[in-house]
Amino acid sequence: MKIVIVSASLSEKMGYSISFLPKALAELGHEVHLVTSNTQVYFGSPDYKDIFERFIGPGVVECCVRPYKGFTLHRLPYRMGPRRALGIRGLIGKIKEINPDIVHSFGLMVEPTYELALAKPFFKYKLFAECHIHASVFPPMLVKVRSLKRWLYWRVYKLLCGKLLNATCELCIAISTDAAQIAMDYFGLSHKKTVVHSLGTDTQMFKPWYECDQKARLNFRRSLGFQDDHIVCIYTGRLHEGKDPLILARAIDQLVKKGKPYRAIFVGDGPEEYREQLKKHQGCVFVPFVTIDELPQCYQAADIAVWPKQESTSQLDAASCGLPLILSDRVKVVERVNGNGLLYEENNLDDLISKLLQLQQADVRRKMGEVGVRNMREKFSWQKVAQGYIEDFERALKK
Repeated sequence: MKIVIVSASLSEKMGYSISFLPKALAELGHEVHLVTSNTQVYFGSPDYKDIFERFIGPGVVECCVRPYKGFTLHRLPYRMGPRRALGIRGLIGKIKEINPDIVHSFGLMVEPTYELALAKPFFKYKLFAECHIHASVFPPMLVKVRSLKRWLYWRVYKLLCGKLLNATCELCIAISTDAAQIAMDYFGLSHKKTVVHSLGTDTQMFKPWYECDQKARLNFRRSLGFQDDHIVCIYTGRLHEGKDPLILARAIDQLVKKGKPYRAIFVGDGPEEYREQLKKHQGCVFVPFVTIDELPQCYQAADIAVWPKQESTSQLDAASCGLPLILSDRVKVVERVNGNGLLYEENNLDDLISKLLQLQQADVRRKMGEVGVRNMREKFSWQKVAQGYIEDFERALKK
């Protein structure tokens, strides 16, 4: 099967599904092409230069066609459409050149998906779309009182775009149940054309800490200033209010003052003002964004992984490394903490501290971590996830 994955942008140093899914599909024996623009992820973000550029480099990179992780990477020139919508110049020409059986486009709020839908009648490919939007970050779901103007906007969007996508797409693959609901309620996808496939983790890269070199693990912990008996919590991602890593820093600070052996490592970056707030708390260590290849070592050096708000693919990576998770009780991906983690009451500092103390015993953490590793290998490995995609693709081709 010849498969084209389309994404508006790509950062090769970051571990998003846009890198791992094509790799897993290629490993299953298919010819896979990733077509994207010559921009980095978050290129259109107003704080790209301050936060991301020092880690992943300039927002615009060179165009190319080259082998990458077992598939072929095509970078085409970007274009900026109305309302700063990121597009790909020459996308349809590239599709014509490759002549794929399947075209799978990442995102429902991106220009390439609708360009591919409009071009569909002139090609034989089967079109799939993907929805990555969680309710925790979707503006219409966060506003309690919606204006008439916004209501009309989404009503028209749903009618027009839904009609186009339902007519041209085989399926919209949502990464969670709330993402599927958003695809139906706001983008107009019919129920029969919406299916849920979870994101995955590379279980070969993210190995359990107890299967790694323990001497190297301890040495890395010591290089960060941690003692062997410290219970190290880890948070990875952007350092800003939306993710609220500050509440974790406050919890660690209080535990340190009470003489508890808790510490925390924050891997990521954010606005300078927010970073300064975090640095005021005891027991906290900061590491700038690291590449995807360096990330496993960080998880394997920790004991507990904490994301105070919102969903993150990194939660799967941490579970694959044998860490019990603590997540917000408002996340919709509760299957990620099925026997291998705890949910705390979001924004409740005392409850977060209570959940951290429930994981104070090493044998409790080890038992939960082993459950997580088993779940990741059996249900959430990219090989398992990719097989689900292939089954959907094959059904479409048989119609």
